[in-house]
Amino acid sequence: MTRRNTKSRAPKTHPGSSAQDIENEPDWVGGQEHRIGYRNRQDHFPGLTHDGDESELSPNRGSGEKEEFEREAEEEFEQIQREERRGDLVNFRDVITHEKDMNLRYPQNRSLGWRYVLETTEGFIKNAEEWPANIKRRKKNEAAEKEKQSHTKDGVRISENGRKGENEKNGSDEENDGPESTEQSNGSTNDEEPSSQGEKEKSEYEKLREQYSPREIALLRVLRHEKDYRSSLKQNDGKKKSPQTQNRSMISIDEQDQFSPDNWLPRSEHLIRLTGKHPLNAEADLTSLFGGGLITPNELHYVRNHGAVPRILWELHKLDVENGKLVLSMDDLKNELHSINVAVSLACDGNRRKELNMIKKSKGFNWGSGATGCAYWKGPLLMDVLLAAGVVYDQRADDKQLWVNFQGADELSEGKYETCIPLGYAMDPANDVLLAYEMNDLPLPPDHGYPIRLIIPGYVGGRCVKWLTKIWLTETENTSHYHIWDNRVLPSFITEDGELATTMFKHPDTACNEQNLNSVIVKPSHGETIPLKDFRADKTYRIEGYAYDGGGHEVQRVEVSLDGGATWLYCIRQFPEDPIRHGNKFWTWLHWHVEIEITQLIRADSIIVRAWNVFKNTQPEKPNWNIMGMMNNAWYIVKPEITQDSDEGVAQIHFRHPVEPGTGDGGWMQPSEENKIANAKQEAGAPEKQFTRHEIEKHSTEDDCWIVVDGKVYDATSVLSWHPGGKAAIVGHAGRVHQETSDEFESIHDDFAYQKLKECVLGVVTEKAANFIRLNANAAAKEKAKGQNKDRDVFLQKHRWVPAKLKNRENISEDTRRYTFSLPGGKEDLGLGTGQHIQIGFHLKDKMLIRSYTPTKPLLPDRKKTESDREQQFAGEGSSEIQSMRDGQGTFELVVKTYFPDSEQPGGAMSNILDCMPLGEEIEVRGPTGEIVYNGNGKFLISDEKKTFQKINLIVGGSGLTPGYALIVRAVLGRGEEVQIRVVDANKSEKDILLREELDHFEKESKGRLKVTHVLSHPSDDWKGLKGHVNSDIIKENLFPPEDGSACFLCGPPAMIQKAALPALKDWGYEEDKNVFGF
Repeated sequence: MTRRNTKSRAPKTHPGSSAQDIENEPDWVGGQEHRIGYRNRQDHFPGLTHDGDESELSPNRGSGEKEEFEREAEEEFEQIQREERRGDLVNFRDVITHEKDMNLRYPQNRSLGWRYVLETTEGFIKNAEEWPANIKRRKKNEAAEKEKQSHTKDGVRISENGRKGENEKNGSDEENDGPESTEQSNGSTNDEEPSSQGEKEKSEYEKLREQYSPREIALLRVLRHEKDYRSSLKQNDGKKKSPQTQNRSMISIDEQDQFSPDNWLPRSEHLIRLTGKHPLNAEADLTSLFGGGLITPNELHYVRNHGAVPRILWELHKLDVENGKLVLSMDDLKNELHSINVAVSLACDGNRRKELNMIKKSKGFNWGSGATGCAYWKGPLLMDVLLAAGVVYDQRADDKQLWVNFQGADELSEGKYETCIPLGYAMDPANDVLLAYEMNDLPLPPDHGYPIRLIIPGYVGGRCVKWLTKIWLTETENTSHYHIWDNRVLPSFITEDGELATTMFKHPDTACNEQNLNSVIVKPSHGETIPLKDFRADKTYRIEGYAYDGGGHEVQRVEVSLDGGATWLYCIRQFPEDPIRHGNKFWTWLHWHVEIEITQLIRADSIIVRAWNVFKNTQPEKPNWNIMGMMNNAWYIVKPEITQDSDEGVAQIHFRHPVEPGTGDGGWMQPSEENKIANAKQEAGAPEKQFTRHEIEKHSTEDDCWIVVDGKVYDATSVLSWHPGGKAAIVGHAGRVHQETSDEFESIHDDFAYQKLKECVLGVVTEKAANFIRLNANAAAKEKAKGQNKDRDVFLQKHRWVPAKLKNRENISEDTRRYTFSLPGGKEDLGLGTGQHIQIGFHLKDKMLIRSYTPTKPLLPDRKKTESDREQQFAGEGSSEIQSMRDGQGTFELVVKTYFPDSEQPGGAMSNILDCMPLGEEIEVRGPTGEIVYNGNGKFLISDEKKTFQKINLIVGGSGLTPGYALIVRAVLGRGEEVQIRVVDANKSEKDILLREELDHFEKESKGRLKVTHVLSHPSDDWKGLKGHVNSDIIKENLFPPEDGSACFLCGPPAMIQKAALPALKDWGYEEDKNVFGF
């Protein structure tokens, strides 16, 4: 297979972590999610505010009106892009005011959960543009690098002739500025006979059992059923609605997408990701997929993406047909052409690839057996579009082959995604080739091609181009990369790249077009168990699954074997409603089942399924391996084994499918010896240099991108420019010391990729960092097992982003605003613990812009959600002040200081977006984050460990005040509270002090239990308080000393916390993780 130039630049030399750093690295017992300055699982740095904002400022209308609005929106957007190209300095306020949100005006044309995205990046505005602050920073870094190159490690100057000069200190100035899956009961047995006739049918079954074997009874039932069922199947006239209406409220966004260009897309938590976080290639687990019904819910349909999902607006999208002969808007396609709505099964030609990869690694990732689905697709026929463009086709008169070519809008590493089909096939109305703009009667989800997608019934999914932009005719077959080098089945003797492989990839007969015959067992499900005590002679069990064929061919028979293929049981088929088109075309899949006596499962050495089509062909017994891992349709085999329940010690039958999708390793198939040898070679060899977690986390940007795979550290910076999956797939793991990178890399990449990775190796992680990876992986697995918040009335979700709408914006001062957001869908409770944060997200084109905030309301728990006899009581209970602070209002408030742009720099990203966004616009919210929760009366829960402190010190700066403020409010208002609090609050000037009036109010109410000390670095002449920066003297004079019952909680700018406060506290006698914690 031809590869593009993928030469990796040698990684920058790095000496590794010093022996002192390695020795001093913490043991990371339990993960320490509150350790100040270290990235936690929520991608938050406890104790620190964001370094990018604060530190910059411290050391129904008529068509005419509709067209006018769209024209103005397009012109304003093009204006801001022109300014960027000219090199004009553009800030966040410029972008958000020039890019209108079409969704606010035309919500009817959007897919479910559509999000507004700013077509810019934080990195471009803040770092790439030639702001004076950037120029100064660059010159300073260049000077520092030059100084570094002119000295040895021990500070000796190197003279121009290369000899050492005098010792000089090398220093630098530091600024101190749902769907709920359909669950089947374990064992899924049925105490009654397989009929709705009760005792009458049971008696009939017993009579039949006297004369026939179970296999013969199953056959008899099938034949009876088939006689009536097959003749009752009706035609679909193309005008029906989809019967699938399950879960049409899935609007939350998975945290796995937050750092990718797909950060704006809602995706189901029930999809299993097979290629890591990005791009999305995913399938539902078989139980959920099958339980979704004969028409697959949109959110459970498999997704195959080669890169980022294009963000296309309905109002602006145009489809070019025949190089401009016909240009269609989306309204034209929907309203000016006749549309049909038909059920069509799609399946990736890589479905069941992992079974082949267990034999020998192919070039493809590990699809399980869920890469399929059946949905209603609505749109005009391609034939009608071509005729409207003036295409004339006469099969009898034309003597040369013509091809219809299709191009998608996705920007990929190997160019545009293109493919083609014969013109004759497209012009045959019986083939139902259509341009779909709806899926199950809803606008296409973006993952499935919004706003327009090609659907070729009976073909593999890879030919059904998404995000369609262009259609044209040629006299030769398409030669684009993805048409030639993907969706092919080569002979099994081609096992590596070379001229032979290249020739075969370009051979027309290797292309996958029509889908092949396939069938899969869904039930027994993988991991299902049945206790042996449930095996009785009068009990039955239903084996179930799905089957499909390509080309519109009917699956005429499905059979199951319980004895290795010696004999076969006939199965009952069930098609979607009205599955027939044009008299004999079956574009849909089917579900099948067979009832057996449950005791037969004890004697079965395996459960096998195979299907037959109209040509009386059936599936092969064994897999046919090929280098692309395509079109595997061997017998599907589930194996039962007798095991013992680990909890109750009861003997049971345990069922295993051949493989689990992605990185799952629970299937009965095991890696071949060839695969084991290849894996051993990949793991061998790495430099001896060691790197601590702290060192690795420093290298987390596109310009300095380190990743950790299988305990080895790699500098992947040079790979970003050519990586086939796009740079986002790698940058999302930059500086991350976790197991996910290793799991994702192994699931996606072949031997070639491992070889390229070796070129970038730097060394290995320290033993303590390796332990951290293991402990964190275990903790993440336990957290995942707990599942989502079970309280459906609570708004916050820990691992998913949910939209909240801006309801009100109130000016507190010239640069500080109070924002009120409303919770969606009738939610009343935010669900945040005292001292915890929420994360606010806004969509940019490369990733989500994320900042952590602590709401200033609500600050007290919802009384309806707590037990009255256990709830802490508050002073002034029943007053409007207390009521306004309680959760359960259906809103939350943030107080945010706006860091405006000026001539030197572009200002704060999130604060300016919030200040400019229109009322009614949405932000994303996730939480709670933070491992510190205050429960009143000095009682804390810190990383699931209970602690009690009666003397609390808060060292905060800027917006880092807010989590401490939440603690202050609860401690001051709580009845019976004896907690004493001392606060050092650092800011630049008087006007920068957040919530000053509120702090003064609670200080008076506390009767001496609260004392707040403000420290200003640039005060006015009238300021009577402390001046300067936080230092050891200020800390010791205004806070409680280290003693039993005292603790310090920190949150502020990184320089203040890490360079000043934390060292001073340690020198004073405080200890991290014992009595020093970061919010």
